[in-house]
Amino acid sequence: MTAPDAATLEIIRNRMLAAAEDMRLTLIRSAYTPTIYESEDCAIGLLDRDAEVIALSTGLPIFLGNLGQAVADSVALRGGPGAMRPGDVFLLNDAYLQGAHLQDCTAFAPIFHDHRLVGYAVARAHMVDVGSSEPGGGMASTSIYEEGLRLGPVRVFDQDGPCADIFDVLRRNSRSPDELAGDVQAMSSAVRIGAARVGEIIDRWGLDAFDAACAAIFDYSERETRALIGALPDGTYRATGAMDDDGIDSGVPVTIAVTITVRGEELEVDLAGTSPQVRGAMNCGVAQTISSVRVALRLLLGGERPPDGGTFRPVTVSVPRGCFLHAEEPAACGNYASSAVLLMDLVMRSLADALPDRVCAGQYGDTISEFVWEGTGSAGTRMLGEAHAGGWGAGQGYRGADGVIDLTNGRFKNFSVELLESRYPVVVEEYGYRRGSGGRGAFRGGNGIVRRYRLTQPALFYLWMDRVSTPPWGLAGGQPGQPGFARISTADGVQDVLKCEGLPLSAGDEVTILTAGGGGYGTPGPVAADEEVLQMTAGDIVRELQTR
Repeated sequence: MTAPDAATLEIIRNRMLAAAEDMRLTLIRSAYTPTIYESEDCAIGLLDRDAEVIALSTGLPIFLGNLGQAVADSVALRGGPGAMRPGDVFLLNDAYLQGAHLQDCTAFAPIFHDHRLVGYAVARAHMVDVGSSEPGGGMASTSIYEEGLRLGPVRVFDQDGPCADIFDVLRRNSRSPDELAGDVQAMSSAVRIGAARVGEIIDRWGLDAFDAACAAIFDYSERETRALIGALPDGTYRATGAMDDDGIDSGVPVTIAVTITVRGEELEVDLAGTSPQVRGAMNCGVAQTISSVRVALRLLLGGERPPDGGTFRPVTVSVPRGCFLHAEEPAACGNYASSAVLLMDLVMRSLADALPDRVCAGQYGDTISEFVWEGTGSAGTRMLGEAHAGGWGAGQGYRGADGVIDLTNGRFKNFSVELLESRYPVVVEEYGYRRGSGGRGAFRGGNGIVRRYRLTQPALFYLWMDRVSTPPWGLAGGQPGQPGFARISTADGVQDVLKCEGLPLSAGDEVTILTAGGGGYGTPGPVAADEEVLQMTAGDIVRELQTR
């Protein structure tokens, strides 16, 4: 099998990237829920027949690192490549198979050309509700069985069209049946578009050229990664950090330990020393853990092209079975993203000495809020779930970014105020930067955000925040960022919360989300008196919350 010439190779590679982007746009334009069409909580991939990634769209980085593994494991579970049929679309959401929580669903379709399996098209997106004990998944589950309908994997389309029995099951197990069914169909449309685009590429250049191009793409990416790793000093690098708690056992830190070993052009990541599986919902499937490590390394090491099946060949990730980053049944995984954010941050911190010009101080972490207006019938329950932006850490020669989404979420966007107020019974009274929340340093950490909602109808409120007792760290003498919290104002008074599950609120009540600032970098200089007022330390915030 001879690889095509360089020009043809690049044309095929870019045609595949364009096909993936075409799939993403199809999904966004077809989706029923603003979580997908507005926030873009989704990701797309095109894979070869061995489920190695050829092309990825823009999207959530945390999803992109394990699409291939999720499809490979799913195909094996369903009898291998020989069990695939033209027209098939499979759907799965098993947290231990794909790594993410059950609200994240993965759809994939085998791609055939002249009756031969040539690859797979895959899409992943967040569904608004999959039948958990609490609307939208909740924040305080203690087992996977509380978190919703678990699929792994099932056919939702075959050559005759939609599988009515499966769609009936989906609809009967969701508080928002129309939205769930509509978004699954949108993902199915996206993967069918991907299959068609790959077919067009093979029609133009032939299957042999396509296969040879895939092999050449992977080999190039492997060489690129080896060169990037080879530029690092050989050695062992470590970092340890902790989540405040698991949301159930309050005040008991949950530790992540990262050890990175660089030997020549190969890199090993070992998570030995990480806390065992916990009762709360912050456990993470191993596929998503590996994806988090890959994304963090990619951010640090760089590379001129999007990652593919060859990019991480020189990287080994070891995750001890039984730790909370290698979740096993019946572990709850609903808040896995918070764990993934800290892991990514620690992978980068561990390499601060090796890459001082690239590693920044700690970022704000993962902040999730949800309002629920319960309903019945085909319209179902309305749920407003948001991942909030915050402050990123400063680095050597630059201050941290203000109000940016966390490392796992990439293109994810907050809902616009106009969309919120037109679609949900809320008024956004304030939305802006949380001035002075970034950690002091020679270069200040980025500011978090302030987002204040006033309810016009009663609702239930859910919140997950972390990094309060363990705030975003500073580097090289920089100070930590101020931790986040939420302030709830009702007729009975004001209270500050960090985590809550189904807190009842009335019309007229206000909820203010204040996200953390990023850590500072370098020893801080003198601060003006008027600025000092804004610079409450993380310890001051913690003590204030404990007093209340």
